Amino acid sequence: MQRTLLPAMKLTISVGGDERRAHHPLYQEVLRVLHDEGISGATLTKGVMSFGVRRSIHSMMNEITMENLPIIIEAVDERTKVERAAALIAEMLGEHGLVELQPTMVASRLRTGEERNNANA
Repeated sequence: MQRTLLPAMKLTISVGGDERRAHHPLYQEVLRVLHDEGISGATLTKGVMSFGVRRSIHSMMNEITMENLPIIIEAVDERTKVERAAALIAEMLGEHGLVELQPTMVASRLRTGEERNNANA
């Protein structure tokens, strides 16, 4: 099995875990957009501490401030698909999150001629 590096785009979205849109958690709406736009996969990670433009520190360490902890959503795919999804998500988030695009490379498996023939059979 041979692997090669291919160009791709990484999309990182940061939202507060308590943020909502149309009575749904905002991070679920972001995942819905990524899915609807055909992005091949996404990973959601819950943060343990953060602060943003309002300068308020959110942490799991203190039960009183254990609210609106960060949710980080990452996805990697072809540049055009990711840029289209990022534009939709940025519009949806408004001032309630951060959208970041970063060029990257992904290791992709190259099929041999025999593997291609077997897959098409």
